[in-house]
Amino acid sequence: MELEKKRFSRFALFGAALVLSGCISEPPPPPPAPPPAEPEVLTLEQIVSEAMSTNIPKLASEETHSVEEAKTELGRLSAETEALRLEKELIEARLALAASENERALASMQLEKTALEAECADAAAKVAEEIAGITEERMELERRLALETAQSNLRIREKQERLDELEVASRALKAEMTGKAMSTSFSVAVADKKEQLSKLAPAAALTPKYLKDPFVDGTLYISDRRVALNGPVTDALAESVCEQLYFYDNQNADYPIFLVIDSSPGGSVAAGYQIQKAMQSCRAPVYVVVKNFAASMAAVIATTAERSFCFSNTQILHHQISSGVQGNLTVMREGVAKGELWYKRFLEPVARKMGISLEELTKQMYAHNSDGDWSETGTRAVELKWIDHLATRIEETGVISIAEKEPEAKIKVLPAVPASKKDGNALAEKTDAQGRRYVELPVLENPFDFWAIYDKNNYYRTR
Repeated sequence: MELEKKRFSRFALFGAALVLSGCISEPPPPPPAPPPAEPEVLTLEQIVSEAMSTNIPKLASEETHSVEEAKTELGRLSAETEALRLEKELIEARLALAASENERALASMQLEKTALEAECADAAAKVAEEIAGITEERMELERRLALETAQSNLRIREKQERLDELEVASRALKAEMTGKAMSTSFSVAVADKKEQLSKLAPAAALTPKYLKDPFVDGTLYISDRRVALNGPVTDALAESVCEQLYFYDNQNADYPIFLVIDSSPGGSVAAGYQIQKAMQSCRAPVYVVVKNFAASMAAVIATTAERSFCFSNTQILHHQISSGVQGNLTVMREGVAKGELWYKRFLEPVARKMGISLEELTKQMYAHNSDGDWSETGTRAVELKWIDHLATRIEETGVISIAEKEPEAKIKVLPAVPASKKDGNALAEKTDAQGRRYVELPVLENPFDFWAIYDKNNYYRTR
């Protein structure tokens, strides 16, 4: 700022000197002398003009001196101006040099930035590639683990199915062998029974009605080829029922065998499955008759039979199985998985017969009852295809002896079961500390078995 002021003052002096120089370089000539005349009184203007004419030489001398000083000052200012111009050019050169250096530094920094960006991009690509490789490896490991788990579960299920089949086949073979041994004494049993009945009934009533189609005009005729299934379905009951089925099948494969359920709340899934397989293995048709009540496993046996019959007021109940699995979380998960497998085998045939899926059947159970116990009368059960035929009358033509007891030495219609256990269920009724009556169910011998039993009043209890 100070430098600018100094320059301005110098340029101002220089300009003033030039102006003065131009004004007084040729002084004006003196005015001509006036002609002689008579003395007169001078005006103010005349007086001033005369005074100026008198002082002009003096002023010219002073002006000449000022011009010299101005020229000297002008020369000095010109030198200073040249110095300033040189200084300006030096500053501009330095600025240009600094700008060039800055541009070079900026270019170098830009190159370094580009190199760093490329290095970062390369590093990011490598990291992304490593992450992708790790992710792919993790997905592959997860896929292999899922595949191995699925294969392991499949092998477990196959082994379990094989174990179940072997167990059922073992029981069936045992029952079949017993039935074949018993068939040799059948003729003796029939002859002895006829001899006993001849004392109590006329000859016309000695022979039960054996019909290949026992359902005539709403009446069902049951012969003495009859097997009772009452109470909870247990291993003992299954063994007894299967042996009797095989006995009658070996006796005659043309006429039907009747599995009669007066009342059964269901029971062991494995035992019920054994009965179902025995029914399917018989050459003779096995028909199920429900007179009063069949629930859970007993209802499944009735629904999946070749043919089934009931009264209009008979009660049929379907629901889900109960596991009662205890133990740690892993054991409970395994128990639930096994229960789901049993449930699928347990009720899928029922859903298939109804023409719906298992999921839809389960949904309808809870739609009809909040606890999933879907109960219907015989009339509605026939409409739902739970039962095939609605009977108005059932004639037990095989019941022709009530007074005489069969000689145990000659007649062994049942396997080696005590007389009190001919129905396969000798479960003693007990009373708990609160005075409530109950029956203690036997321990499930099959570790993979479940209970499928309807028990609203907690009458049937497990150990």
